[in-house]
Amino acid sequence: MEFSHDSSLVQVTVDEHGVAFLKINRPEKRNALSQKTIDSLVSAFAMVERDNKVRVAILAGSRTAGPFSAGADLSELQHLSTSEAYRTGYLKDLSDAVASMRKPIIASVAGFALGGGFELAMMCDIIYAADDCKFGLPELTVGTIPGAGGTQRLTRVVGKQKAMHMILTSSTMTGKELEQLGLIAQAFPLNELYGATVAAARKIASRSMPVLQLAKQAVLNADEMSLDAGLKIERSLYYGSFALQDRTEGMSAFVEKRQPVFNDH
Repeated sequence: MEFSHDSSLVQVTVDEHGVAFLKINRPEKRNALSQKTIDSLVSAFAMVERDNKVRVAILAGSRTAGPFSAGADLSELQHLSTSEAYRTGYLKDLSDAVASMRKPIIASVAGFALGGGFELAMMCDIIYAADDCKFGLPELTVGTIPGAGGTQRLTRVVGKQKAMHMILTSSTMTGKELEQLGLIAQAFPLNELYGATVAAARKIASRSMPVLQLAKQAVLNADEMSLDAGLKIERSLYYGSFALQDRTEGMSAFVEKRQPVFNDH
């Protein structure tokens, strides 16, 4: 399946396992996020969320060893005024599109993810990266600050000291370094990244879709709630899974020492 709307900027394919591949395709601009590219990403996320064949999505650059994204397209951004940014809610539509995804999203990052590209990766549920991939938030070098969640998401994971260091000095860190800090789920040699990402996505796609969604919701709640409130929500979601046929099938298959056959009910 090819994504039809502005597919030159975001290419979408779906494999037989229900894994959607969303590939940012502006290699001549290092996959910089122009407004048209952002619009295409928003449409692509909405499309794969609606498509019943899709169970999990992978977001990557269009070239296996190429950059993920250099961030905002400064040739456009330099002309954006404060009033216009507020009026249009610049970048909010991209953040909202990712947040509205109930299906898991994996960022597969090679080359580099800078500025808005790094922030886009952090919006996703899981980040897999090449060992030597460069991550950074260089916005201060061009007279502004991260504006798509960078100051918040980075700080929540790596803490004040590392976040201040990266943002105020515009330093980069590698995929391997950020794996050690817990921001990257796993880092791989570049030639293993694609295969490892696809293998993980297919493993996720083999799960029961309603259970995947319950698990994702429960984990995301941890960022937004106190421990006590999060535990109560988790317990409610857990009990809710007991009504699913897939829960009955999963436990029966375990007891009977066979592979479960989930039907998403």
